[in-house]
Amino acid sequence: MIGWTSEKVSEALGVAIPEGRICSSIVTDTRLLSPGAVFVALGGKRFDGHNFLGTAAEKGATVAVVAEGTAEVEGLHLVHVADTRDAYGRLARYARRAFGGPVVAITGSNGKTSTKEIVAAALASKWTVHATSGNNNNLVGVPLTILAAPPGTEALVVEVGASEPGEVAKLRDVVEPDLAIVTNVSAAHISGFGSLDGVVTEKVALTRDVPVAMVGVNPRGLSAAVKDAARVVTVGLKDADVVPDRCDLVEGRPVIEFGGVTVELPVYGMHQAENAMFALAASQHFGLDLAAVAQRMEHLVLPGGRTEMLKCGSVEVVNDAYNANPASLSAALRTVRAIRGERRLVLILGSMLELGDNSQRAHSDGLAEAIAIEPSVLVAVGEFAKAARNASFGGHLILAEDADEAGCRVSEIISDDDLVLLKGSRGVRLEKVLEYLKMGN
Repeated sequence: MIGWTSEKVSEALGVAIPEGRICSSIVTDTRLLSPGAVFVALGGKRFDGHNFLGTAAEKGATVAVVAEGTAEVEGLHLVHVADTRDAYGRLARYARRAFGGPVVAITGSNGKTSTKEIVAAALASKWTVHATSGNNNNLVGVPLTILAAPPGTEALVVEVGASEPGEVAKLRDVVEPDLAIVTNVSAAHISGFGSLDGVVTEKVALTRDVPVAMVGVNPRGLSAAVKDAARVVTVGLKDADVVPDRCDLVEGRPVIEFGGVTVELPVYGMHQAENAMFALAASQHFGLDLAAVAQRMEHLVLPGGRTEMLKCGSVEVVNDAYNANPASLSAALRTVRAIRGERRLVLILGSMLELGDNSQRAHSDGLAEAIAIEPSVLVAVGEFAKAARNASFGGHLILAEDADEAGCRVSEIISDDDLVLLKGSRGVRLEKVLEYLKMGN
């Protein structure tokens, strides 16, 4: 996206680079390093880039960004900084400021990855889009996303996550979005932020000083927390500035009428309609042809584990095991209830992590919500198993310690044409149950 030179690196970091030093790219992984690269030595829990400075020099790096006090390395000009991760962010911000196309940043407790994918698909109706891949939504992944944008990129869509207070504000300063989207805020990762209000404060930090902020309606009044955006637009299925003309579920898939076009989404659940509305609102904001946008959205493919429909023999599985919190659990339960028909419903629920002091109540409430839709089989894993020990449930109840035990036991009682929901936090790895279901079928 940007042609790096020693002058640009100097300007981005506020340091002097000796004449004659080639600075053709920015890398943090010596496996991807080519001659002339600037190597940024990031430190992490498992790896420390400072241990690979010799390798960087051998592979042709001429400049390395390192922590203060790092010993000299033959062949490398070392740029000493207080925090190499912060320096990496400053390099990305420089690249972003050199970019002339629209930049959209997306955060939220639920749906940010799906929304990112739908927004990227919508914008691709007009522009060549580069978007966040995988889990690259943190203080390393966001700069990587920007710096990895290939030549010819015309629009950027960047997902922004948060695992600690202040992270979103730092990432906002890297991305400097033209349009900031906050999908919603719920009790996800609440253990790191103290309260729901703490999560709200963290998420809306993305909107500081942006030209336009698009904000969901959950919780009610979320938009009131946005203080510094030039313009705030609420987006939702109802009670918002931007709403669909009509929205229905057809065999579990959302069909949206908006701005004179009909969008038939290839994904399941009304929560995906909420996500899609941000893409339609963004498209309208940028003046895109909504008919072309609809066509792109109708060919959407989401990453695995997000209301993903799979077949294990004759059993249909809704794999929503990428992550879980109370709000996303509710959405998943509504989805399987809508598509169940006359089939047996098997709910496999794994722990919702990082809920802090609210964990016990959240699992009890989630269990009651699951029982209320009357599944034939309920498999409670981890914290849900604790909550289910004294539960009143008329169906087949299985308590399991982990995903392997759940898979082993459910494979023994699964029946042809069952509908199975997998829902749990990433750390529970409920997707492991899929292998047992395949063996059982």
